[in-house]
Amino acid sequence: MKKIIPSLLVGVVLGGGAAWVVLHKTEADAKLEAKPAGPAITAGGVAGANQRTLGSPIAATLAPEAKGFGRVLDVGPLVAAEEEIKAARAVADGSAKEFARTKALHDNGENASQAAVDAAEAASLRDAALLSAARAKLVTAWGRALAEKADLAALVHSLAVGEAALARIDLLPGDAPEKIPATARVSPLTGEGALREAEVLGPAPAADPQAQGVSYLALLRDAPPAPGTALRATLAVAGEPQKVLVVPRSAIVRHEGKALVFVQTADGGFQYRAVEVARNLPDGVAITGDVAEADKIIVSGAQQLLADQILKSLAPPEE
Repeated sequence: MKKIIPSLLVGVVLGGGAAWVVLHKTEADAKLEAKPAGPAITAGGVAGANQRTLGSPIAATLAPEAKGFGRVLDVGPLVAAEEEIKAARAVADGSAKEFARTKALHDNGENASQAAVDAAEAASLRDAALLSAARAKLVTAWGRALAEKADLAALVHSLAVGEAALARIDLLPGDAPEKIPATARVSPLTGEGALREAEVLGPAPAADPQAQGVSYLALLRDAPPAPGTALRATLAVAGEPQKVLVVPRSAIVRHEGKALVFVQTADGGFQYRAVEVARNLPDGVAITGDVAEADKIIVSGAQQLLADQILKSLAPPEE
C-alpha cells in the first residue's frame, strides 16, 4: 500500500512567547497575537502551579507527499572524478592541437612525415578515449542528471568547500511520484531540526539495495549538514488534499507512545485528547483527531500539566 504524507498548500505562520499568546484566524490569514499576561488557568478545579497559555488550532490544507529517507553523501569521490575529467580534458586538448599542428606541417610540405602525423593522430584518439572513459565513470557513479549539469565544475567546487551538500533520498517501492519533483523537504532524522528545501537533481544511479524503491540525488545549499547525516524527506505526489489543524510544537505532549493535547473543558479544567501527527512543519505541527478549530488548547505549559497529573495519579490516597 502506498504510504503518503501530505504537503502544506496553505501557508501558516506560528510563533510563541513568554506572555499569553492566542492563535486566531482572520479572513486574510492565520497568525499569532500577543496578549498581556493573565492569571494562572485552573486545571480540573485546582489552580495550576504555573501560568499556562491558551490558543486555538489553525485550520490548514495539506497536499499529499511521499515519505522517504536519505543521507548526506561524502563528495570526496565526486571531487576526485571531476579532477580526473579536468586532467583528461587538458591532455586530450593538447593531443588534438598537436595532431592538428603536425598534419598542417605535413600538408604544407614542411618537416613532418606521414609517420609523425599518424603518431599524433593515434595519441589524439587515445587521449580522447581516456576523456570519454572518465566522463562515463562519472555518469556510472553519480548519475546522468548530475554528471551532465552545465555548471558541474562550479557545483563540485561548492560541495568541496562545504557551501553545499549532496544527499541521496530513497523512497519505498510504489511511493515514487509520477514526475520527478523539482524540490524535496528534508530535516535531520533525529531531533527537531528545521525543515529545509532541497533541489532534486534527478534519479540516483542505482536504487537502495534495502529499500528497492526509487532514489534521487538532491542538493542542499542552506546550512548544509555534514556528510553521513541521516535525513527524513518528503516529496510532492498526486492525490487528494487533507484537512488538518496546526498547533505549536509546545502544545503536543507524549505519554505511553501517544501524542496528546490538553483541551479546555466547559468548567475551566482540561481534558487530554489523543491526536495523530500528520507532519512536522517549520513552525508547528499538523495534527488530526478529536480536536476542533474552535477548541481552546494549552500551547505552553502542557508538559508541566501532564507531569502534575501523572504525579497526582501516583500519590497514595488520603486517609
